[in-house]
Amino acid sequence: MFEKLLSERGLSLDRLKNFCDVVSEGSIARAAGGELTRQSLYSRQIGQLEEFFGVELTRRKGKGLEITNAGHRLAEAARAQMQALEDFKHECAGEPVDFRIAAGNSILEWLLIPQLAQIRSAIGDQRIHLFDMRSRDVISGLTDHTLDFGVVRKSAVVTPLKFRPLAELGYALFYPEQWKASDLKNGLDKLPLALPEGGEFADAVRSFSAKRGLKLNIIYHCTSLTQAAQLVRMGVSGAILPKIAAPSLGKSVKMMEIPWFATFRRQLGIVWHQRLVALRPKTELLLEALSTMK
Repeated sequence: MFEKLLSERGLSLDRLKNFCDVVSEGSIARAAGGELTRQSLYSRQIGQLEEFFGVELTRRKGKGLEITNAGHRLAEAARAQMQALEDFKHECAGEPVDFRIAAGNSILEWLLIPQLAQIRSAIGDQRIHLFDMRSRDVISGLTDHTLDFGVVRKSAVVTPLKFRPLAELGYALFYPEQWKASDLKNGLDKLPLALPEGGEFADAVRSFSAKRGLKLNIIYHCTSLTQAAQLVRMGVSGAILPKIAAPSLGKSVKMMEIPWFATFRRQLGIVWHQRLVALRPKTELLLEALSTMK
């Protein structure tokens, strides 16, 4: 078994690991940390891998380097197998294994982090690494096996990733408790609001508001929903936020349902690569623990 694969020279874990580093960094120079000797080594090793597999793994693009489709496929396969080997080594030594979970900052802070203790108690003595990423980067990381799980909206998922629904992510108006009822009745166009810059949610709010002829009074332009939430806590503005933010905002912040906010609802769920459980059996426990989040 595998005699033909291993009978030829040019394949090694060291070469595969260094090639994965080049793919992750996007260039030989960055992967080698600027060291000329290592750059030369990485270039030579990539050539040896290309000769072994009989396919072009990288190509020149201007002054830079482009990873071919075959190169991305090799890096994906190599990462998955090396992760399985690393897990096996840790398990044999009685050591915890590492899991990497990514989501947007607001999902991490308002949904995942509050339940980490419960999640970890379900999976035993394992280590969890959290990453704040946009949905497209989460999907990319899951596809190439640099991440284990993501929590994103259903519409972002691509093949061959799997999706397990968690909850519908709804939105509401959050505002400081000192605001007067009469101010709220005058409409959103009269209220000082905070809204993140860019991103699907902010774009959807602006687009829908424009179609309704509603001019929102955005006085604070933030980089995240959590920053907008902080401004609400400070009592200086209101914000359209996910309802899951409510428990973390405290009694000084009130929430109001707005009927037309229903258009912003998203199906939120756990996403993972379909080969993950087969390669890393312990991930099944983590998947079940993550599935309990609401």
